[in-house]
Amino acid sequence: MPSVVIAGGGLVGSANACFFGQKGWIVDVYESRFDPRGNHMENGKSINLALGVRAMSTMKRIGLKEKVIHIGVPIRDQIAHFGDTKGKLKRLPVLNDDDFILTINRQELSQILINEAEKYNNVKFHFNCKATKFDLKSESLIVQNSDNLSTVDGDLFLACDGAHSSIRRSLLKAPGFNFSQKYSEFGYIDLSVNSTQQCDLKLGTHYSWRRRGIILVAIVNKDQSLTVSMFATFSEFESNLVGPVESVLFFKNNFYEIFKILGEDHIRNTIARNKPQAIISVQCSQHVFFDKLVLMGDAAHAMVPFNGQGVNCGFEDCLVLQEIMDQYEEDELEDVIKEYSKVRTNETNIINQMEWDVNLTLTSSVHGSLGWIREIRAHIKLLLCFIFPSSFTLAAFSREKYSEIARKAQIVEKCTSLFTNVFIVFIISVISLFWYCVLAVLWAN
Repeated sequence: MPSVVIAGGGLVGSANACFFGQKGWIVDVYESRFDPRGNHMENGKSINLALGVRAMSTMKRIGLKEKVIHIGVPIRDQIAHFGDTKGKLKRLPVLNDDDFILTINRQELSQILINEAEKYNNVKFHFNCKATKFDLKSESLIVQNSDNLSTVDGDLFLACDGAHSSIRRSLLKAPGFNFSQKYSEFGYIDLSVNSTQQCDLKLGTHYSWRRRGIILVAIVNKDQSLTVSMFATFSEFESNLVGPVESVLFFKNNFYEIFKILGEDHIRNTIARNKPQAIISVQCSQHVFFDKLVLMGDAAHAMVPFNGQGVNCGFEDCLVLQEIMDQYEEDELEDVIKEYSKVRTNETNIINQMEWDVNLTLTSSVHGSLGWIREIRAHIKLLLCFIFPSSFTLAAFSREKYSEIARKAQIVEKCTSLFTNVFIVFIISVISLFWYCVLAVLWAN
């Protein structure tokens, strides 16, 4: 049987292991970290995953959809608070009445995928073994285990080792490979708490609080724990979360509802223990090398998390590869890889840029002026959503091509600009006419 070597045993790597395990391939997964099924927790570094149609379609093909839904929490409603304005309960902007976003703990999902993959005797995970680089000359993977380096060969190599991919770094000398990365002005910190006694927040609702330069998100889990993630510009973190005492006062004065739930001790201890994490965006000009190595997930297209497409896009990478393999014979692997590159590279770069544009919108709302124009544009876009579903809705609740979503978004943007300009001209005309009449009356008198 053919063999596949997977660098990275996270979500995308484990999903690939499930797929190739089902096909009977010999699968070896090399993961630099510990086995996530142990008692280790990465406090302060993880955000609850938001699984839409793309991710759930992947889970369905693996055979885990119902199990994942049982563990996660379907989100159908949202309450967004802006400044001191109290939010109202609203339905998520879905395509179909039964659509939802499934929120699930990252580590729990990782455990499920690894357990599923290991059901197949042909799948083996090598934990605490780091895939350090891809050797361009021998076209093989170099793996480090303790102090030893070894060379691993295979018919197919999948680099799923995350945003700071060692495999991608080793490819920088490959001819024609262009790579770029940029950091968001926003960072994040996890403030999740195990107990939510006397909590008024409801299961199945996405809560958010927004102030200038700050977004606080809260979701109730099935065990009644509360996942709380704070996104803010690093200047806000430096100004307001300098230390534990200042952090407590900041939450008490600005997010009192969450402050009551988290409590002083939890806020103080969390801020003292964890630092804000950076958010990176990565784009690659190509995802396929030597017709046998494929960059996938964050290794190929790490993106900012504000619309939750990172994990969905990563899982869809796995699904698209399998769908293409269904169209070819087993000995046509080179053709499969070429087709994957043709189908997927541009699509993922498009959604990556769309997600970055959301980041720029958030940044401009912090630094920009003319907020009233943004308000007008936002209201016009909201009205247009009745005709054209938003990019978020199409990306989250369908598997429509990202390129097609971007095309529709451009149409909406042009319509928004047109209607905004017409509205502004109308307002200016009304004001001008008013003052003309006033001056005419004064002149007549």
